[in-house]
Amino acid sequence: MIWRQHLKRLHRVREYDPVPDELRGWHYYSPPVKPKSYMGLTMGEIAYDYCPTKRDVYLRRVLNERGSEKSQLVYGQAIHRVFSKALNDVRRMYVMGKDPFDIVKESYLEQEFCPQEIYDYCKKVYGNLILIWSSQLAEAKAFYGGDSVGFLPWSTEVRVDGSAIGMSDRLVIDALGEFTLIEVKTGKREDFHKLALAGYALAIESVTETPMDYGLLVYINGYPNDVEIRFEGHYISPDLRRVFLDKRDEVIDLIQNGRDPGKPVKCPENCPFYGVCWR
Repeated sequence: MIWRQHLKRLHRVREYDPVPDELRGWHYYSPPVKPKSYMGLTMGEIAYDYCPTKRDVYLRRVLNERGSEKSQLVYGQAIHRVFSKALNDVRRMYVMGKDPFDIVKESYLEQEFCPQEIYDYCKKVYGNLILIWSSQLAEAKAFYGGDSVGFLPWSTEVRVDGSAIGMSDRLVIDALGEFTLIEVKTGKREDFHKLALAGYALAIESVTETPMDYGLLVYINGYPNDVEIRFEGHYISPDLRRVFLDKRDEVIDLIQNGRDPGKPVKCPENCPFYGVCWR
């Protein structure tokens, strides 16, 4: 099974590099988890370096500029909705007693989930995801026997209050399971994507006081042709947590100082502030 294969490897990594207690989210009252200031930062403002100099944060937070909505962002939002619906449909039909293969046959994506121009592609993504999760159920059912499957799709679009660690009180995690969180990404794989896993883990730990050690990145690409879905498992290690916390405090310093960090050498054209920087 997809996630089981990742976990076997990650268990061994954790064994040799355990997370010290002071890097758990429940230590929100003391450094390094305690933030320099409480600004309700978003995950994108901290973890994502699409703008290498973080000028997007400066424009939004210091100059109160508003970015434009790019087509790439609309596409990404649609794929996230499709991902959530696929997981929820598999869960709902399984609870109703449906066989995994009946779930594949009876699943359906309503048109309102996607803009008309990408609806056909969204249907392909939805169908692939339904097939993946249903196959997971079938494999688990065969492995465990009887009606016990040992697996259920995770809860989706889970809200968590990150204010104790200086983040927004309305963080939304794409999906959440026991000790595991999942993030959906479209477009090019970036190394900083895994930092979001650390941020969400710290936020969850600050609220639940339960260890959150594993994350799964799901890359959905291939538009407008074939659907490509790739899974990437990560141990939310001490180093990953430290990097995230350092970046959080750097963003806080940037906002408090109010100094323009300058434009990067090269800007991604899908940046919402591209028109602001280059007008």
